[in-house]
Amino acid sequence: SRALGVDADETTDSIAAEFFSNSLIAPSEHPAVIAALEQGLKSDKEHATRFDSLRLLEGAERIKAYQSIFCTTDLEPRKNIVSKGIRDRNPSLFQRLMSEQERVCALIGRRRAVETRERTAALVTIAAEIIARYRADKDRRGLLDYDDLIDKTLHLLTEQRAQWVHYKLDLGVDHVLIDEAQDTSPKQWQIVRRLTAEFAAGRGAREVTRSIFAVGDEKQSIFSFQGAVPAQFEQNKRHYAAAFETAEMRFTDVTFKYSFRSAPLVLDAVDIVFKRPEAFAGLTEVPGATVHEAVRINAPGTVELWPMIEPDEKVKLEGWDAPFDESAETSPRVRLARKIARTVKVWIARGDLVGEGDRRHPTRAGDILVLVRQRGALFNAIIYELKREGIAVAGADRLMLTEHIAVMDLMALADALLLPDDDLALANVLKSPLFGVTEEQLFALAYGRKGALREALRDKAADLEFMVVNARLERYAVWAAGTPFAFFSRVLGAEDGRARFYARLGPEAADALDEFLEHALIYERHEAPTLRGFVAWLRAGETLVKRDMDIARDEVRVMTVHGAKGLEAPIVVLADTTTPPKGPKEPRLLALPVTNAAPGTPDRLVWGGRKADDIAPVAAARADAVRAAEDEYRRLLYVAMTRAADRLVVAGSRGVNRIPDGCWYQLVENALKPEAIAETADDGDGTVLRWRKSTAPQTLAPGPAAAETKGAALLPDWLKRPAPSVRKLARTITPSAAAGMQPIGDRKALARGRIMHRLLQALPAILPERRAEAAARYLAREKEFGGAERAALTGEVLAVLDDPRFGPLFAPGSRAEVPIAGRLPAGNLSGQVDRLAVTENTVMIADYKTNRPAPSRLEDVPAEYVAQLALYRAVLTVLYPGREVRAALVWTEGPNLMEVPAVALDAALSRVADATEHPAVMAP
Repeated sequence: SRALGVDADETTDSIAAEFFSNSLIAPSEHPAVIAALEQGLKSDKEHATRFDSLRLLEGAERIKAYQSIFCTTDLEPRKNIVSKGIRDRNPSLFQRLMSEQERVCALIGRRRAVETRERTAALVTIAAEIIARYRADKDRRGLLDYDDLIDKTLHLLTEQRAQWVHYKLDLGVDHVLIDEAQDTSPKQWQIVRRLTAEFAAGRGAREVTRSIFAVGDEKQSIFSFQGAVPAQFEQNKRHYAAAFETAEMRFTDVTFKYSFRSAPLVLDAVDIVFKRPEAFAGLTEVPGATVHEAVRINAPGTVELWPMIEPDEKVKLEGWDAPFDESAETSPRVRLARKIARTVKVWIARGDLVGEGDRRHPTRAGDILVLVRQRGALFNAIIYELKREGIAVAGADRLMLTEHIAVMDLMALADALLLPDDDLALANVLKSPLFGVTEEQLFALAYGRKGALREALRDKAADLEFMVVNARLERYAVWAAGTPFAFFSRVLGAEDGRARFYARLGPEAADALDEFLEHALIYERHEAPTLRGFVAWLRAGETLVKRDMDIARDEVRVMTVHGAKGLEAPIVVLADTTTPPKGPKEPRLLALPVTNAAPGTPDRLVWGGRKADDIAPVAAARADAVRAAEDEYRRLLYVAMTRAADRLVVAGSRGVNRIPDGCWYQLVENALKPEAIAETADDGDGTVLRWRKSTAPQTLAPGPAAAETKGAALLPDWLKRPAPSVRKLARTITPSAAAGMQPIGDRKALARGRIMHRLLQALPAILPERRAEAAARYLAREKEFGGAERAALTGEVLAVLDDPRFGPLFAPGSRAEVPIAGRLPAGNLSGQVDRLAVTENTVMIADYKTNRPAPSRLEDVPAEYVAQLALYRAVLTVLYPGREVRAALVWTEGPNLMEVPAVALDAALSRVADATEHPAVMAP
């Protein structure tokens, strides 16, 4: 409140009451004022009407009408409240009106201050509650974030009782190196000062000279959102210089002007741009132009300024013709993206040379870096146009996993399988690369259908065009009962889903698909592995996938300037050069300094509203924030330009409005255009302004070398052909596949089996008296079964769990859905046991079966059931040597426990081995 100039107990209501309670013109005088104003001009009479309306209005409307007498619609003071005639005839009224205007405007300022305070208090209240919950969650889970590490380290080093910490550190810290010091935050600088406080204190307990080395460049400080304050670099340099001088120790301030990266011509362009005050303002604490010296003194370089891409002129048409003859407008950003892609293609095809000495080589895709200010429409358009031109591109450097189209398709597949009536999810996944249904096919399938889209697909399964689609979807529905990782791995692997995604989306989909499968594994380690749970868990979080652009790959990189910090490329294209210097949005969270405060007093946090409503302190704070944003904007330009080694291209596009003052394009154009030469653009479309030491870009001379380079880019034919079939030394088998098992039963029978398995898996971990209630809650979500069917399912499951014969299987320590893998003579086995119980002398495995009616004799049991148990037993015998491994089938109808004799299991294992040795006799 003090910083805003109001009392702490002032409110908007108390200020509203002052508009009339302390008025210098009492309501009883209004009739006389009205009569005097009626004698003036039109504007005076309008004020008279406003005074007259006050008697009919109340509350906020009355205050609004009163303000309009003295202020404009923007609540700025009127320059002329009354006309000259009124001033001359009634000077006392004029003076009273002027005094009242001053009082009203002061009240408006105080009201704005109180509104700002209340708005900020509301924000702080919400933020404090969020922070408290976040902190409580971290404490409960025993976690620390990055800021916690900084805060706790600083607290440890500043606490009064921490002398022993300093003592221990003094014995082991001889040298402190601060890299990227320009991005070190004030708190981090405090930690450094505490760690090095004794370095310049004189002779210590050990005969060693201790040192501090800080390397940084203020001009490259672009991480203010992480707390970096570039001025701190210069301030701390002065601090250490004074401390070392006092201790009579050597302090060296090295100004490093040499560049090992960029060609001289590129550095000349940088210095010309930042020689102008409007460009170097805010670049460093001590203002001044940049000065660079190139180490690569003989390296050729090129700097280009492309003409601004303007919007198409709209043709004005008569209303009668407009709906039919309206011309299409191409976005300037799309046209710029196309020009960049075409030019890149020319550079690569022409073989423009980049590099120096023995590293000089024709331009490759990996030599090109395209920089933007932020990820958005232009960012995506550039990637799209590069792909369209057939140029290898790395794709987005960062992406939200659940927003990637391939991941969205996989989640839509899960939605369609989990809820068969979700027509929209099914339509989405049918049009995805997984199924490839066309728009016309989808229309034929969906239009005029009587029920759900899934049913319509089944009805048309006899048609050739839908037969494969329906069969694939039915297979996926069966697999969906498994774990999420197994399901999606099968869809993307054995079903060629990954190849389909690559064919449509390109290889950059690999990162998203790999990360998606990785998250499926992470989910299975901590939660019950169900498809429904995994999809819900994935949607509830925000997973950001970061691609490492520092890895050398022969692909064009499209990145933000922040992401490219520390990187370089022979050719750099600045594409997004017309964004406003203050940022996409004007700063709203403002720092309000406290006047006459003690050193180190933190600024007050203010949430600014409309700029027009700013009072003086808030306006000053806003101006400081905008100035800081503009300073960092220019430092970003410096970082962007100095990423280029051999060739720098500056391009831009604009909408219908002119480009903002002080934008990158304007700064570069104003500095370089007077010395540039107009030449034909590399893509043949128009001209560009160019600097270059030679008259034409150097290209690889025709001949064997050129032919060899061109041929190196061609893929060999064998890479596109399937590998020849060979017998694997060790094949991987699954119990169901090895035994020739096929999904049997209708959809409802499959659902019944899935439910039984799930209940038998989960209920043993619940107290016996609560199992019936838990089963009923679970079954209530299964709408496919009626009340009587759900009750029967519950009864069958509880009968199995309560049967004494099954006691060891469900005793404490037994496990459900146990994945096992092992090596057998027939190959590598991978499978999952429904129930496993291990005792001191015995290992018991069981497999649930829901056949109706259930076999009563071993001879009537399907052979594949016995084979499955035989494979499990074979692996577990190796895993638990010296223990008897017993296997049983649990028939849920009855219920009944049928133990399979060892003789039958051995015979079944022998049959599986023969079938695996001779694949031709195996079931497909």
